[in-house]
Amino acid sequence: MNVRIKELEFGYPNFSLNVRDLSFEASKISSLVGPNGAGKTTLLKCIGGVLPVEEGELYLNGKDLSLMKGRERAQHIGYVPQEYGSTFNYHVRDFVLMGRAAYLSLFSTPSKEDVRIAEEALEYVGLINYSHRYYFELSSGERRLVLIARALAQKPDILLLDEPTSFLDPKHEVEIMDLTARLAKEMKKTILITLHNLDLAIQYSDSIFFMKKGTIFAFGKPAEILNESLLENVYEIKMKIVEYDGRKFIVK
Repeated sequence: MNVRIKELEFGYPNFSLNVRDLSFEASKISSLVGPNGAGKTTLLKCIGGVLPVEEGELYLNGKDLSLMKGRERAQHIGYVPQEYGSTFNYHVRDFVLMGRAAYLSLFSTPSKEDVRIAEEALEYVGLINYSHRYYFELSSGERRLVLIARALAQKPDILLLDEPTSFLDPKHEVEIMDLTARLAKEMKKTILITLHNLDLAIQYSDSIFFMKKGTIFAFGKPAEILNESLLENVYEIKMKIVEYDGRKFIVK
């Protein structure tokens, strides 16, 4: 499912997000990168409906998102935050079942089909054997996978992943990004992901979007757009791009 943004504006005190005309490819990985405070997470939350869009238009396959009710929107878009903020400690399967809320009527309980879908999502991320463990008993990497499973239970066309690799060790970083690549390739999910790790963004992204001060500074395919001048302009420090074993890496 294609995502298009036109004349989007959103503001906090001392910060403004302004995105004029932007599209993300269906069934591909599009990464939002840039310094802290650039607006990456804010843009993701505007697309996901977590934040109300003040001005502008958002389209899914040509359909205006503002015309969709919250339940319908949740059936198309799954938002995965960096971490789950509640203090309540759910069993993993019950936590993932929350992703079925968009398909349940008020006061109804999950059906056997909802349970099957939740378990299928846990199976896909490799945590079906963790179903009866408590969420906060898991490691950071495992909790990230459970958050993705909950979003998959929504059966969305689009997945918004906010810094899914932050504070993870290299093994879990690769595990999360390999899963993201499978979701785009095997399940045809349109993936929008915010990342600070430029090496991962270069390796896994079909398109990369550099943000700075609330705007899209530059975008394109990593192999076509990436250069040292762009990195210096966006991050305001000098970086080197080196190649090793057919891959590009950033040296600060």
